[in-house]
Amino acid sequence: MKSARALELFSHTSELAIRNPDAGLYRAIEGALNELIGFKLLTILRLKGARLVRTHTSDSATYPSGGYKDITDDQWLRSILSDGVPVISEDSTKVRERFVDHEAIFAMGCGSVLNIPVTSALGTLGSLNLLHEAYWFKPEHIVLVRPYALLLAVPWLAEEAHNRRP
Repeated sequence: MKSARALELFSHTSELAIRNPDAGLYRAIEGALNELIGFKLLTILRLKGARLVRTHTSDSATYPSGGYKDITDDQWLRSILSDGVPVISEDSTKVRERFVDHEAIFAMGCGSVLNIPVTSALGTLGSLNLLHEAYWFKPEHIVLVRPYALLLAVPWLAEEAHNRRP
């Protein structure tokens, strides 16, 4: 039963987020989403000022951790972050319109993107992104991915709170 497996994976991943996020939270999210939905590339981007910094990637050769996207001149990206609403770019036309790095995306055999903002009561903190062949992602995938994006907020907010301590 897929729903039972989805809950089992989420339970395991949420334990990491709460108890020990440094012990593989990103890899656990990657593994769970690969099993539940599948993807050719997964990236986790964290908002730092006017940049989205890549904190995790499933393909470090093409999209290494530490890379970033400047959101200053990217109206579409800024709108996703400010609205905090998941977006599916279902085909190469949408990917080309929305992503300046579309040639690298196409070179990986990807033609669709699922962007899920990482949100909290304080606003958008980053995004969880899955890429695959055209028309791979469906609206029901948003329901499966969004809880994992929310899990990312737990250690990120804890880190920010810790850094604000005197």
